[in-house]
Amino acid sequence: MKLYRINIRNFNDPLQDKKLLELVDERRRKKVIRYLQPDDRKRSLGAGIIIRKILNENGFSENDLKYSENEKPFVDNLFFNVSHAGDYVVGVLSDCEVGCDIEKNSKAPLEVAEHYFYSTELEYIRSADDKNRAFFTLWTLKESYMKMTGKGMSLALDSFEVIPTENGFILGKSSEKNCFFKTLEFDGYIFSVSNEMEFALDEEKFCDIL
Repeated sequence: MKLYRINIRNFNDPLQDKKLLELVDERRRKKVIRYLQPDDRKRSLGAGIIIRKILNENGFSENDLKYSENEKPFVDNLFFNVSHAGDYVVGVLSDCEVGCDIEKNSKAPLEVAEHYFYSTELEYIRSADDKNRAFFTLWTLKESYMKMTGKGMSLALDSFEVIPTENGFILGKSSEKNCFFKTLEFDGYIFSVSNEMEFALDEEKFCDIL
């Protein structure tokens, strides 16, 4: 597994620095400039840069990209996923189906957990000293799994269960693919990965771009 990371504070608004737009293909450029806010443009650009790097490292280009119904980019037999939040864009490349998600550890919408999380997941949050951290740990794990299945947000949050154990998290009730979970934290962000095969997750393994 290979990890990629960009801190968007390291580059300018792509509308003010047009050379940055040359780092991605025309389809991504159009997507970048559609955003109204500078940070949204930076995050979209960062996602495009990571995708291009993954493709180039594996003998592909943006011309090889296909797009799912929900506009998720993919290449046959190349397993990667990208996520972004706040200052960071992250990506992961794997040998099998993979999904990732990142969120800033901030004030959590705990009412979402009350409505859509399993009782075991709720208990994990309620018993935690840092309930925001507990919520976003589960949230990123659940979203990474939703992305790994290829269904994204069309897969209901309450259609599968993430079970906390002494040795990490495991998948409980689910009608979808089995997977392995890992999560780590850096700079106040929580980053989680779902992968079809067992794997290790280490911040030192990030390839930092820009």
